[in-house]
Amino acid sequence: MTAIVRLHLPRHRASLEAHFAAHSSEDLRLRFCCSIGPEFVANYLDRLQTTSVPSYGIFNPGLELIAVGQFSEIDQPGHDLEAGLSVLEPYRRQGLAAALLCRAASYGRSRGLKAMVIHCLAGNTPMLSLARRLGMTIEMSRGEADGRLKLRAGTAFDFWSEIAYDHAGIADSVAKAWQLAVQSALAPRAVRPRLELRCDFVLLA
Repeated sequence: MTAIVRLHLPRHRASLEAHFAAHSSEDLRLRFCCSIGPEFVANYLDRLQTTSVPSYGIFNPGLELIAVGQFSEIDQPGHDLEAGLSVLEPYRRQGLAAALLCRAASYGRSRGLKAMVIHCLAGNTPMLSLARRLGMTIEMSRGEADGRLKLRAGTAFDFWSEIAYDHAGIADSVAKAWQLAVQSALAPRAVRPRLELRCDFVLLA
């Protein structure tokens, strides 16, 4: 299972800034549905912090934030959850966006939300392809697209699963940070063989 970490501002702000800075201008246009300037991301992160919109991320072994999802509850009939995703180019087509959308669905079910939705440009073919694979219904209008997936009613298992997912994300972050620290400590000693460190965590539902 891909470890997905709950991100907190301002603690993870530098990681989020680096993540968006690593995207091309076209990638950012597809993510935010418009062409944006350098100041947009800073303002966007400011709004995330003040509105408490949750962000979730996936880190590589070097603790680089390679995939991010923002899950925003929409106050409208049906009370939906909108998911916005971004994945760094070298890590695409590896199932990370799908994992974030599955986590968004779990997040929505555990909170009693009725549907998960996405909004993107009609030319965002990878996003629309993923949405269709997950069973979303797609509506196109004026160069933009909306996808919607009805969520089943949440159960106690969904609630406890969310807690387990959060703990798994924390454990994954700690393990990667520990592995980096050990590798850094051993790096100057070229005569020593490289150590492969692995941490396995068993979660009890």
